[in-house]
Amino acid sequence: MSATTVTISYGDVRRNIRHPTLEMLPGWWPFLLIAVFCFLLRLPTFGNPMLDYDEQLYLVVGDRILHGQLPYVDLWDRKPVGLFLFYAGVRLLGGNGIIQYQLIATLCVAITSSVIWSIVRRNAGALQGFVAAIAYVLLLNVLSGMGGQAPVIYNALTACAAWAAFRSNDTQSQSRIASLAFMAMALMGIAIQFKYTPFVEGIFLGMWFLWRLWKVSMPLNRLIPMAAAMIILALSPTLAAIAYYAWIGHLDAFIQANFISVFHRKPFPVETHLLQVKFVLIKAICVIAPAPWALILRWRQSNPAKLEDFWLLAGWTVFAVAGFIMLGDFYDFYFITVLPPLCILVAPLVRAGRMGFFIICMLCLWPALLTRPNYFRTKAYEKAAQQLTQAITPYVTDRCLYVYDGPTILYLLTHACASSRYIYPDHLTNPTEIPALGVNAEAEEARLLASRPGAIVTADRPLVPRVDSGTQKQVQAALARDYVLVARVSVIERVIYVWALKDLRHRAAHIAGHGS
Repeated sequence: MSATTVTISYGDVRRNIRHPTLEMLPGWWPFLLIAVFCFLLRLPTFGNPMLDYDEQLYLVVGDRILHGQLPYVDLWDRKPVGLFLFYAGVRLLGGNGIIQYQLIATLCVAITSSVIWSIVRRNAGALQGFVAAIAYVLLLNVLSGMGGQAPVIYNALTACAAWAAFRSNDTQSQSRIASLAFMAMALMGIAIQFKYTPFVEGIFLGMWFLWRLWKVSMPLNRLIPMAAAMIILALSPTLAAIAYYAWIGHLDAFIQANFISVFHRKPFPVETHLLQVKFVLIKAICVIAPAPWALILRWRQSNPAKLEDFWLLAGWTVFAVAGFIMLGDFYDFYFITVLPPLCILVAPLVRAGRMGFFIICMLCLWPALLTRPNYFRTKAYEKAAQQLTQAITPYVTDRCLYVYDGPTILYLLTHACASSRYIYPDHLTNPTEIPALGVNAEAEEARLLASRPGAIVTADRPLVPRVDSGTQKQVQAALARDYVLVARVSVIERVIYVWALKDLRHRAAHIAGHGS
């Protein structure tokens, strides 16, 4: 058995340490190490009911699916139905679903990180693989991916599909490449049902497999049916969802939410877009800045046998960036989809010398320094959620809840019915989203307020830069006329107010509950 030599370098100092026992370790030990790191890093967030905003909605919709309600018909959002079915599956794991979805999201992060390590190891050492994998996990926390955002989940599928494409570079067998292609397209088809933007990466991977098949001399009369089969396989989950909604008579609601609404959103002002880009650049500069350098280095160092890996990685990166740009808005968590190819791309820069040491520090320390302090305040969020739940529950036993501005998770924690199918506060308050709803927002606001919700939740300041004045005035008038303030709870960065209907028998007589 040959000994393994590990070289540790910094400046002019070099030490060779022989580790013959490393040869005896099982092949899965790097993946176990990565999984443990993911678990320990995300452990402080487990149980936080307000970890981020979007997954609160996903969990509520997933829960309501199990109670017979339908996405787009009873509860509106534009995300594909696969994402909500995923969260419905999470609710089957027991509990209230909060720590359950966070554990499953951590598993997805571990899978993605392990695939990053595996792809890096094709052309680089274990150290480069670990740094790339760790950088991915750390950057998620900076880009609002500490919970269960859609790209946190589907990146595991996309990364595995990309891994299949890299594996296709290792064989000249048509049947083997075809098998890998079908696997990749099946994974991308599922990923598209978490969010539609991965179809951009799916197109590239599909073209790559077809090019590989052409390179190994698959005739055109077999290549064309193969392409058709790959397309059908990738689209089958979406086609199944369309067929189901057509079968139950709600195809119009499905099409409006999934495909039409996105074109009716009112664009953000240019200043907002520039601010979004600025934040993404600052947060992800550790992988963005060295990417061009890494691309040039890979090109110069690629031998003919590895040139296909270079073009595959370069193409994947370009198409992932195109998917990010295509969205039009540049929220930080949208950039999560670009992280896997970028982390793989910059990995070879981790090498001997001062510059390599600097790259390691930049990839690992920069996101660690930018991690928000609130990341470690799970207990405070849990206490605030408990206080809000206790304040709201007496007023929603016979009436519904309306969260005008506040945590969507309160619908789940209070077991309250919703006053409207637009349960995400952003939908009826944000002028950017209102044109995409397919209904008159002020008429919907008037209707739900006329139903006299048992409790209404508001906040001291909005999360969005602009608030629709029409729906805001209606809510303010209803609160002044029909409601009394029963709780004021500090949720770290905001104060959440609970208003109860005046004529309810169990209304509160004083402000109850103060957050930490």
